[in-house]
Amino acid sequence: MSVIWERPEPIRRHQPPLDRPTIVAAACALADAGGLDAVTLRGVATRLGVLPMRLYRHLDSRDDLLDLMADAVCGEIVLPEPALGDWRARLRALAAATVAVARRHPWYVPLLGSRAQDGPHGLAYSEWLFTALDRPGLPPATLMHAANTFLGYLVGQVHLELLQVPVGAAAHVPSPERLRYLARAVGDGRHPTLERLFTSGCQLDAIEAFDAGLEIVLDGIAAQLG
Repeated sequence: MSVIWERPEPIRRHQPPLDRPTIVAAACALADAGGLDAVTLRGVATRLGVLPMRLYRHLDSRDDLLDLMADAVCGEIVLPEPALGDWRARLRALAAATVAVARRHPWYVPLLGSRAQDGPHGLAYSEWLFTALDRPGLPPATLMHAANTFLGYLVGQVHLELLQVPVGAAAHVPSPERLRYLARAVGDGRHPTLERLFTSGCQLDAIEAFDAGLEIVLDGIAAQLG
């Protein structure tokens, strides 16, 4: 079976006119409102006012739709100018651009971490990233490990942030009930490091936590690049 990117759009003969960008825009709107679980071919068809069978002229499955959605959102990421500073500055800028879009479309994060990003926008993103890290004599395996480490941090940290930090909040603040539980659970002498962190009362700002972790990742990449 060919991938969605290799299959041409069908000729439009029906009314209302329908094409992949229109279908993807409707699916993304559903995901923005209700998450990925809200995205079904029937739901997209209902939003567009067409019968579900019409979508199958453009897609083979929901997987095709998810691939198209992921690539469409990837296209919203503004790739920094290639000449921006050194490689660390370029990766910081790419991280900021990626996270801004991921926070705008939280459902994009699991797609970014679970689906091959090989649509046209995904390939452009990968080319930019690999080019930013590449240098003469760098083994391809090291280049790929560095890029995957960077992407793994982006996906993992934003995923944790979205799980822990309510929409519109700057930091994760547990409820009073959970705070009372934690005080008892970590104060039993078996978790001294957790107790020290808990009693410090430190609540990390989400952006501060992301930026600090990114610097640790970039330091590790730098050690590999030489």
